[in-house]
Amino acid sequence: MISDLLNSKTILARDRSPWVDYIKGICIILVCFRHVYEGLLSITTVPPSSETLDYLNLFFFSFRMPLFFIVSGVFLAPSFNKLGFNGYFKQRVQTIFYPFVIWGVLHITLQLVFKDYVNANREPYDYLRLFFRPRAIEQFWYLNALFFVGVLYAVFKRYARFNIIHQLVLGMVLYTVAALFNRYKIEGGFLYDVFFFYLFFAIGDLLSSFVLDKENVKLFSSYKFLLIILPFFLVLQHYFTSISFDKGDDYYVQRFMPFLFILAALIGGAFIVSIAFILQKKNWLRFLRVVGYHSLYIYVANLMVTSATRVVLYRMLHIENIYILLFVGIVSGVLIPMLIYGVAQKAGAWWLYTLKKPVTATLAKVAVKQNETFEKSAPKAVVRNLNH
Repeated sequence: MISDLLNSKTILARDRSPWVDYIKGICIILVCFRHVYEGLLSITTVPPSSETLDYLNLFFFSFRMPLFFIVSGVFLAPSFNKLGFNGYFKQRVQTIFYPFVIWGVLHITLQLVFKDYVNANREPYDYLRLFFRPRAIEQFWYLNALFFVGVLYAVFKRYARFNIIHQLVLGMVLYTVAALFNRYKIEGGFLYDVFFFYLFFAIGDLLSSFVLDKENVKLFSSYKFLLIILPFFLVLQHYFTSISFDKGDDYYVQRFMPFLFILAALIGGAFIVSIAFILQKKNWLRFLRVVGYHSLYIYVANLMVTSATRVVLYRMLHIENIYILLFVGIVSGVLIPMLIYGVAQKAGAWWLYTLKKPVTATLAKVAVKQNETFEKSAPKAVVRNLNH
């Protein structure tokens, strides 16, 4: 039943770039780890966190979100060439901006209703903050930034005729501005994240033809490539983590060493890409593909689910072991949103996640209508024989 709700057979039967789902699966689990862990640290009576968990929380910090933008940039050219500007813009509205609004509003509403049980202090004005200052509404800054980065990039590509060099230069300029916002603690609202991640989207576009070329699959999936990257990955991430620890600030590197952040993000991203291609080649850990396919649906709902899980485990069952709370929180934060999505699809509530009606639902309705028409028009004996 669970497999049916997760639609895992259909997902695993797809041969369209499984490495993408592997990347998204790995990254969304790391995102959920951070969300759950920081939610637990906000409970002051929970025993102090371990140094290992603190270390891991920072070690995986630099490359998760940049990699999402890089992957999105990789598929800009194929989508743009197929759909054109208008089609690409419509698709971004339907699949990114729409769920951002629906789930952002739902998230705020639940926090207002259950204000005595959640960590956030919400007010009705937060419905407006969702659009111009989404960082104030937990994880929803990402969908806001992903939508506007993609649209802005497409506008420059279509109307200003920017080539990839222009886009990279613009990305560097915007990234520098975002770094200055960070350093001097200037409130940039939603523009900060658009400026900060535009460069990573452009890097994805730059790498698109190389990454999507099937001739290069052998390179990315080789252990030699992984072993070359591994020492750089470990040293950079450790250095990044050590600085953050010393300064007592997760965002210190972003604020004062922004170009180190780029390097750590790119090397970390390359490491995860290599892992993803190897997993694709060996067909290992296939559940990550199912998780990756649902990454957007997990992202929009995971904080609601993990908050509820924390309330049940900590406040009702009085469980205080941070490792148990963390493990159950991550599993529920990944699995339950996937099940919610599956139930919604079965119930015809696809509109909770997109404005674009799923093709499968449309085809199913057409098949039903054709069957009904046949049964009405065909001789009863024929229909009876077919049904048996």
